[in-house]
Amino acid sequence: MKKILALLILLLATVTAGFARTADALTPDAETVTFRFRAGADMFLPKGNEAELTRLYALVDTYREQIADGRIPVYVDGYCASLPTAKENRRTAYLRASRVKSELVTQKGLREVDFRTTLHTGASDGGKEAVTVTLRIPAPEAAQPETPAVNEPAPAPEPVMPATPAAPAAAEPQPAPVAEAAPQPAPAAKPYCFAVRTNVLYDAMLLPTLGVEWRVSSDWGVKLDGSFAHWSGGEGKVQKVWLLNPEVRRYLLRNKRFYVGVSGSYGEYNIYKYPLGGLFSKNTGYQGSLWSAGLTVGYQLYLSRRFSVDFNLGLGYTRSEYDSFTPIMTEIRIPGDDFPAIECVRVIKERSKTKNFFGPTQAGINLIWTIGGNKQTR
Repeated sequence: MKKILALLILLLATVTAGFARTADALTPDAETVTFRFRAGADMFLPKGNEAELTRLYALVDTYREQIADGRIPVYVDGYCASLPTAKENRRTAYLRASRVKSELVTQKGLREVDFRTTLHTGASDGGKEAVTVTLRIPAPEAAQPETPAVNEPAPAPEPVMPATPAAPAAAEPQPAPVAEAAPQPAPAAKPYCFAVRTNVLYDAMLLPTLGVEWRVSSDWGVKLDGSFAHWSGGEGKVQKVWLLNPEVRRYLLRNKRFYVGVSGSYGEYNIYKYPLGGLFSKNTGYQGSLWSAGLTVGYQLYLSRRFSVDFNLGLGYTRSEYDSFTPIMTEIRIPGDDFPAIECVRVIKERSKTKNFFGPTQAGINLIWTIGGNKQTR
């Protein structure tokens, strides 16, 4: 009897010690990094905290996967006790903790959900002027202790009864197979649907231009530009123009920034000097109409989710019918007036002339503002 009692006591002590070792092995191992702040200040200065910052970066790199799936939260404790009121201390502790978290977000890609933040504002917290970052790292699970074997008498064998044949079990009806629904593909992200544009190159030539573009899909777009000018000045200067320019575009490549298109234009003009008239002749004016058709190529440079710049050039066929003229300043004397009136008279040089040529049909540096649908992406 004494031998059995001693054996039971030995077995109980062995199991208790094994559970104690297992509990110690599962206790988290805390890694704490401390960043010092100047009294009353909330700005986080890496200078003076380099060693702790390097150690924290190494810990985050080591346990990045466990932090991402929530197994190891990042505990951030902000301290401040140097300001006159509890409200000021709490705000400064909050700003200090936020500065340190921002460092981890921008440099190591952590998210706000990865942090557990606590603010400390009293002298009872040790009067710290610091922020501590703690990672509680669980130790690997220890193996369960083995229970020593106890020699027990083997049980007597039970008599074996002759097996009786079992009745065949009735076949259970199997449910009909259910066809799994094919996964539906996620809808593709749509580009912007509507945008307003202006051609700053034409605007600089005193030909204000405003247009719209409708992006039918990620591959196709429809654009319409309109230009209008109504300027006149002394010595017969004039620039009166209206022009419409429709276009259908096909966007190419993976990022859909390059495109080719088919475009046309129609308009009327009356120009002498000013920027446009000066391009053709300094002493001759032109009045008539034109139309063109051709191909365009272009590239859109994205500046932000709302703004982009569109560079394009068109080549094709243009036909123009016009009259050319030369303004002449004449004096008209009215009886009774001491000074003669000066008037501009147009002298027609060529009438009903026609000009056909192959070459540039349009050029543009367009500023685009996206105002509808999904914004553009880089």
